[in-house]
Amino acid sequence: MKNADDKIIYVGKAKNLKNRIRSYFNNSAKDPKTTELVSRIIDFDYIIVSTEKEALILESNLIKEHYPRYNIMLKDDKQFPFIALTPEPFPRIFVTRQTPRNGSHYFGPFTDVKALRRTLRHLEWIFPHRTCKRSIPSDEIKYRKACINFQMGKCPAPCIGKISLESYQIIIKRIMQFLTGRNEEIITQLTAEMLQASEELNYELAAQLRDKIQSIQRVNRKRTLFFDDQKDRDFIGIYKENNKAAVTVMKIVEGKLLAKESYRMQLEEKDTESEILSAFLSQYYESRLDKLPSKILLQIEPADFAELNEMLDNKLHVPQRGDSLKLIKIAADNAFNRVEEDKLMHLRSKNRTIFPVKDLKDKLQLTRLPRKMICIDISNIQGTDVVSSLVYFENGKPKKKNYRNFIMRTFEGQDDFAAMRETMQRYFSKVETDDKPDLIVIDGGKGQLNASTKILQELAVTDIEIISLAKRLEEVFLPGRNDSVILPRSSSALRLLINIRDTTHDAAVGFHRKRRKTRTLQSELDTINGIGPKTRFLLLKHFGSVQKVKEATIEELLKIKGIGPKLAKEIIEKVSKERES
Repeated sequence: MKNADDKIIYVGKAKNLKNRIRSYFNNSAKDPKTTELVSRIIDFDYIIVSTEKEALILESNLIKEHYPRYNIMLKDDKQFPFIALTPEPFPRIFVTRQTPRNGSHYFGPFTDVKALRRTLRHLEWIFPHRTCKRSIPSDEIKYRKACINFQMGKCPAPCIGKISLESYQIIIKRIMQFLTGRNEEIITQLTAEMLQASEELNYELAAQLRDKIQSIQRVNRKRTLFFDDQKDRDFIGIYKENNKAAVTVMKIVEGKLLAKESYRMQLEEKDTESEILSAFLSQYYESRLDKLPSKILLQIEPADFAELNEMLDNKLHVPQRGDSLKLIKIAADNAFNRVEEDKLMHLRSKNRTIFPVKDLKDKLQLTRLPRKMICIDISNIQGTDVVSSLVYFENGKPKKKNYRNFIMRTFEGQDDFAAMRETMQRYFSKVETDDKPDLIVIDGGKGQLNASTKILQELAVTDIEIISLAKRLEEVFLPGRNDSVILPRSSSALRLLINIRDTTHDAAVGFHRKRRKTRTLQSELDTINGIGPKTRFLLLKHFGSVQKVKEATIEELLKIKGIGPKLAKEIIEKVSKERES
């Protein structure tokens, strides 16, 4: 699809082109992104191919070639390393970040370069092979002297004819088995050769084969075994936040977890997770159609699921329980970490989301990360001195400069609903957009939650989620749900909720106590002639607290403007009587 400048702005595929095109231009409801796309389409072109797999490959190639604005893109912003196996008679093995089509065989990509080089060092000792750049023909010996690798036992020296072509090919075959995770096959073959050498009394060769088997087994023990059927699987998790997203592939080879690959996705904020996953699957497996795993297990069902599943030989599955779901969770957590790492390029580390915040989102199935949370608590004694405190947490930590205290003005007596309503109304009328919370936590049960939800509706606050935490069993209540959510005591999400609830309670009680003391002192000073509101204010401003006013001497009181010796003496006498009582 092209715009007025004849620039490609979208690439898609379809089994039925007529129906696909019609879906863009009918009167059905469309998401904002599609509406904007359609408004810019001036012309379109199409290419007919023989099979759906060819369409998948072509779509991926065109997206990578033209970078259309309205396609979700796999961001391959760096070249991952591969292991290259050259097409020479005596192939050499090395690490490369370039994959030219020169007949070489490539293994990868690998995301952990250190682990990759460590693996290759193991290979040099287990299966000695050449790593040099010498040109070695299969039918003649060109060199008189081998390099130091031969003397160290890391190369069989085909350059000077120390190994035949057939024997070297056996080594290469076993290296390929090792790199594809088929270690059990190698161990079986080496064990048979070791037993044969032992029967033939060739104990030196048998010992060498035994050492190789033990080396491979040591490598095996470092790999985590998840499945005992020795089948290959890919577990794919996704995480999206605003205009950032990442997809992680956990690769299981012969039942063992061998690699993790995480990719950033280029997208617009309006793109959904299912659309992002669909785009990723199309582009990621486009070059892997001839070596698909036995299963591709997904966190969610992608857009165009049926079409993608057919193209990928019905390998797609969305597990609901068991070990597969646990591995999906691991993949999703890795995708979350990739997004967080990207954000650290722009944010200071103290602004990074801590795990309990994500855990809270996952456990309660919130629509977005509760990075900014507020909790409100009301405090009074038999309806007198009613106050409320609002505590603000950002990224799971208190942000004290955003704390707020409120003295109730619109009602008298004990009315928690009215107090909550006044607190929310006054807070949301002044809160800055940047400080607007993602989540409100209410101290109480379902009744308090329903009342607070009603208040938010009256105030037309519709873009903030709200929950309540009941103290007796630490139950979490959510709007629209009859049953509470019981989080495990060990859950970091529950600890975060308890922390913000208890912090708010302490703040409310402390503010109420301070308010009551101030009012008591003011009432006592009201009975003294010559002390008005201005003098009371100056007293509190100078001494900083009610307690310090009570502890003041006559000399200290005389420093206050408007207080003479007679008035200072009267204040001291009044305070002394209050202490005695």
